Amino acid sequence: MLRITADVFSGRPDPSWIIADEAEARATLRELTKERSLLTEAAPATAGLGFRGLRVEALTDELATDFGLDAPAFLPGGAGAPGRVRELTERLIGLIGKAEAAAPEGEAEALPVDTALQDFLAAQAERTSRVTATDGVAAEAQAEAGEALPVEASCPIELGAFNPGFWNNDPNIRARNNCYNYASNKRTDSFAQPGRGCGNIYKAITCAEVTRASLCDGLKRRFNCFPDSEKPRYLVALVVAPGPGFVDFHWYRRHKEGFWGHKPGGTAARNTDNSNRVIHNPETCNRGPYTQFCGYFYTCRSQRIR
Repeated sequence: MLRITADVFSGRPDPSWIIADEAEARATLRELTKERSLLTEAAPATAGLGFRGLRVEALTDELATDFGLDAPAFLPGGAGAPGRVRELTERLIGLIGKAEAAAPEGEAEALPVDTALQDFLAAQAERTSRVTATDGVAAEAQAEAGEALPVEASCPIELGAFNPGFWNNDPNIRARNNCYNYASNKRTDSFAQPGRGCGNIYKAITCAEVTRASLCDGLKRRFNCFPDSEKPRYLVALVVAPGPGFVDFHWYRRHKEGFWGHKPGGTAARNTDNSNRVIHNPETCNRGPYTQFCGYFYTCRSQRIR
């Protein structure tokens, strides 16, 4: 058996599908291992938000041994991917029609393995492979035009130091914690979801519904102050990728160095946007498909996150 996971979301668990047919699994791995130089251990550190590539895992020791895949292999699929990578990406996504859904970790439901998922991933892969230098220049100009968010506010907050190694150095911690964990600065190893801590997870991924679920966990909107007993109170920002197709949410956290950090899904924590520029304002930075800015919030010590 073979499991394929699309590294595409930040807040939600990524979609996975399993190839149970042995002949199909072996044919797929033969194609991939012909191009072993294209494979990496994980998504590039600069991959950012949006489609980052596909992770391929052999689920039997025979497959792992026969094709030299003792660890998962990653096929990067971001901006500037060569033609052969795009061909292999199309092949792996095309297997969805022959696959079974793989349940994600935690309590989240598996996404349906159907043509809608296949069309969504194909569109995302095509979108990221067509990013041009002109797009990057436009995003940088927008970032330059946007002013940094003032630190001053009507509510007292704490600004922690940027410490990406806490999230990045252990691959298990990196894979099991997402943007909501990072923004809250609370490691749960559960790919935390807004509202799950309070028992009322979001019903849809919209600004209004993810906000409701986050407030249920204990967050407050900006300028609605927490007392000192709730320290540390971090300033965070929520954005949403509205589709078309499957949608997702993403969080940022303000740091004392003056910039914002974030962690796109199970990838590395960082302080740069999709143009590889340091984030001084989450409203104007290059957020890829996360085009809806939902607002600023405070986290707190008693926040329930799970």
